[in-house]
Amino acid sequence: MLATIAGVAGLAALFTFVPWLYAHGLYLRDAVRLDGQWWRVATAMWVHLDWRHYLADMAAAAGLLLLAGRATRIREMLAILVISGLAVQVALLNIPSVGWYGGLSGALHGLALWAGLRLLQAPGFSRVIGVITCVVVIGKVWTEQSWLAALVFDPSWGFGIVRAAHAAGAIAGLACWVLQEWWRTRRGNGAGR
Repeated sequence: MLATIAGVAGLAALFTFVPWLYAHGLYLRDAVRLDGQWWRVATAMWVHLDWRHYLADMAAAAGLLLLAGRATRIREMLAILVISGLAVQVALLNIPSVGWYGGLSGALHGLALWAGLRLLQAPGFSRVIGVITCVVVIGKVWTEQSWLAALVFDPSWGFGIVRAAHAAGAIAGLACWVLQEWWRTRRGNGAGR
């Protein structure tokens, strides 16, 4: 698990602190839509706007990976993180007010909701943690009301917070959980035939 956390932090550090990777990894709407730079859809989640942004996302990523580790395997967690990150970028392509984006926060919202739902299925105290995690993510997305303002400037950060990315990530995490449950049910029913 520590190697996974270090790998996520290392990849994000490369895209955040190596100028060429930063410049070519950041999501830029016009570069993707007009210039065909589609790789930015996959790289933007690893780019952070400054060291504070990087540290905040890495602390959240470490905590969520450790939390999710109570109910699942590492490769599943990483798959959900990446799928949620990709879903966020695809969603942002349809929001003209978001011209650029970087960071893991959208993907982390997806991982958090998915992990919470997985923990709901685990025995014992993990269920309580799952309930709390789901309530916090849903409550946060609801109070941010991204459908009213996809992007809100936050003076404490010095840049705009893309609230729509948080909502898109949470929806992606929920969709991943629903698809996994459908697949498990289907495989379980098929095994009995």
